[in-house]
Amino acid sequence: MNGDRLELNRFLHENKISLSAVGVVIGLPLTLISILSLMYSDGDTDLIRFSHDLFGDWAFWIIIPGLIMLFVGIYKICDFYRKLREFKSLIDIESKAKFIKNIDRIEELAWRLHPNYERTVIEKKKKYKIK
Repeated sequence: MNGDRLELNRFLHENKISLSAVGVVIGLPLTLISILSLMYSDGDTDLIRFSHDLFGDWAFWIIIPGLIMLFVGIYKICDFYRKLREFKSLIDIESKAKFIKNIDRIEELAWRLHPNYERTVIEKKKKYKIK
């Protein structure tokens, strides 16, 4: 049981950016179609009628998870790239003293981003001969 949870956590950690993108890709159409369905009135044609036929009276309840998936996905993607930009600016510093000064933040960012970035930190530590 505990091993399964560790595997799930590792999977989520390694694939968080992909899962966030999937959330945006699913959340955006759900939100848009739900909004169109809520705008339905008699006599509407084409896309609004199709969306109402698709979701009907459930549109209000479908828009909620759609918005959650959309906004959480966008937030996670933006947060990932913000951390990635900060990580790259810190890891590209060629001064050993500045690297050591920022090592805690660099390791935290690498841990939060992806295991590949943790390996980058390990290689940089080997380069500077830091334990």
